Amino acid sequence: MRILIVDDDIATVDAILCTIDWEALGVEAVDTAYSAAQARRILQNGQIDLMVSDIEMPQGSGLELLSWVRERELPVECLLLTCHERFDYAASAVKLSAVDYLTKPFDAGIMTLSIKRAIARVRENKRLLEGSRYGEWRSQNPRHEELSFWRSLLSEAAERDEHQLGSELEARALPFTAQARFRLVTACVSEYDRPMHELGRELLFYILENAFSRCLCGQEENRRVVRHLGSSGLWLFIAADDQPDSELLARCQSAISACADTARVRVTCCVGDAAPLPMLGSGLAAMQALVERSVAYYGQAFLESEQVAGDGETSVLDAGRLSAMLTSRDKVAVLNAIKQALGVRAAMRTLSERTLYLMKQELMQAVYAYLAQAGVQAATLFQDEASIRLSELACRSAVDTLRFANYLLEHAFAREDEHLRSSALTEKIDTYLRKHYREDIGRAELAAEFHLAGEYLAKLYKKKTGKTFKDTLREYRMEQAKRLLRDPDVLISDVAAEAGYDNFSYFSTLFKKETGLTPQEYRRG
Repeated sequence: MRILIVDDDIATVDAILCTIDWEALGVEAVDTAYSAAQARRILQNGQIDLMVSDIEMPQGSGLELLSWVRERELPVECLLLTCHERFDYAASAVKLSAVDYLTKPFDAGIMTLSIKRAIARVRENKRLLEGSRYGEWRSQNPRHEELSFWRSLLSEAAERDEHQLGSELEARALPFTAQARFRLVTACVSEYDRPMHELGRELLFYILENAFSRCLCGQEENRRVVRHLGSSGLWLFIAADDQPDSELLARCQSAISACADTARVRVTCCVGDAAPLPMLGSGLAAMQALVERSVAYYGQAFLESEQVAGDGETSVLDAGRLSAMLTSRDKVAVLNAIKQALGVRAAMRTLSERTLYLMKQELMQAVYAYLAQAGVQAATLFQDEASIRLSELACRSAVDTLRFANYLLEHAFAREDEHLRSSALTEKIDTYLRKHYREDIGRAELAAEFHLAGEYLAKLYKKKTGKTFKDTLREYRMEQAKRLLRDPDVLISDVAAEAGYDNFSYFSTLFKKETGLTPQEYRRG
């Protein structure tokens, strides 16, 4: 295996040379080039299998170099590096069939895995070139044959016929019989959105498959790890040899740790009971449901026989105690109560997805009731993107439940504080309007008085009272006019001015519209 490193930055070339354990990857020789022109000469003269090239070079880019390689149909795989994550670079890399596209500064572990994946592709291509007929390809690609078999077997929910299965195994020349017993390991991958964006789908899949193949099957090249990405998320299904429980659990834990360290994802594994080959795929759906239900084991490995017991409880949290803690705004006490409830059920192995759902519903009900008592409209309180996302994930694990609870409480108390501030401000505005009702008051005067933007004040006031400043001012002026008209010592002609109106005719029109009577009729009646 011969590799060429191309980069105009000498320090980067040296870093790649010194960081990667080439011998462990089976690389016999590593060439270097500091320009596209120098790289072309090496590619023309030497047997290069893999090229690791920077994209942004002053005398010919890495994309141009790779395009030159493809035009000449050189059997060279390519891994591209760049300082800038750009869509056009990524699109060009895909178009030119680059193995991977990594951003600098590179992570040594990710770089090693990318090179490892590229080397695997080189070896696959070499095997393909050795035989042109399908039969020869099959005989020289036992890894593909075995992986294809497991994909087929695990995609069928029904039990397979043992005789037909035996014939298929014989035709594929696989090293086990239909009577062999395996243990299906079902792994659910969580929190993979960001790693998938940062690493790319193919590299992430390679990292996960490689970790489980190495840890559970003892194979560097994947033969028994089947990947599935769909509406239910990202899953890995592994056909492991029948081994003792303790050994398989330890192997699963090693794979979980490797995935967390390298790809920063959370993996939960369920190790199935040993089953004959024809029955292995029939229990797949039940295993997936078991993993989703067993939130007590989130991020861990557990046995199918250790599944969470269904206790049928209908209530998790003490409603009265929860209400009292909310009334005292004791967020820490609420979270501690939730932690305690989670801890007890986790210790008893009764913590299930249903338990978390009940806990979430009880907490939300208590918070909504608390906000309603405080006069806060809670219907649209938690409709933003972050709230929805946290709510959706709340039943995934105990950690996610606590994360949602903390967010819910902080959001609720913050909204209550905002409500109290706005209520106090509304009362101050009402007091000011009643005190200065004889004056010409509008947004500008109120903005100057309260040192806030007039538009903000108007929206806040309308939201809290359902009325505009003018509505409130007019109502109060009419109340004062009625009071004055009931006093026979006050002349009707003076009432308008006392109520804040300069024009009696205008006042009389408004008064009749408000009461259905003229000022004179109101006094007589």
